[in-house]
Amino acid sequence: MILVVDATTVVAALIKNGAARKVLLSGKFKLVAPEFLKEEVNKHVDYIAIKSGLTKDDLDLLIAMIFQKIDLIPAKEYEFEFDKAKKLIQVDLKDAPYVACHLALKCDGIWTNDSDYERKPGIKAIKTEHLLRLV
Repeated sequence: MILVVDATTVVAALIKNGAARKVLLSGKFKLVAPEFLKEEVNKHVDYIAIKSGLTKDDLDLLIAMIFQKIDLIPAKEYEFEFDKAKKLIQVDLKDAPYVACHLALKCDGIWTNDSDYERKPGIKAIKTEHLLRLV
């Protein structure tokens, strides 16, 4: 199963040693994301450090481990679907690269707990709880 993983899922996996981290590190799924995911995570690293209680070194190691499990996709590989993605997502346009990546790579779904993706034609949102049952 090939899944686009969004920033909220990665941040959740970094903050808590719970379901999202277990699924992410399981190696059961091929995970992809727009390359800017790394920027998104880095923007919130101070918040993640506070919420997780991890030392800087431990957090850096965990980030490296998680990003080894995700193939980062350059924008040039999905930008041709960007306009369609913006029309589909409508609400939060910062989610458009995830949708465009999903469309361009013909992935099985987008791994997210964000309700913005729900009930959008052509987008299959998959929740962490569902993936946890498959691990």
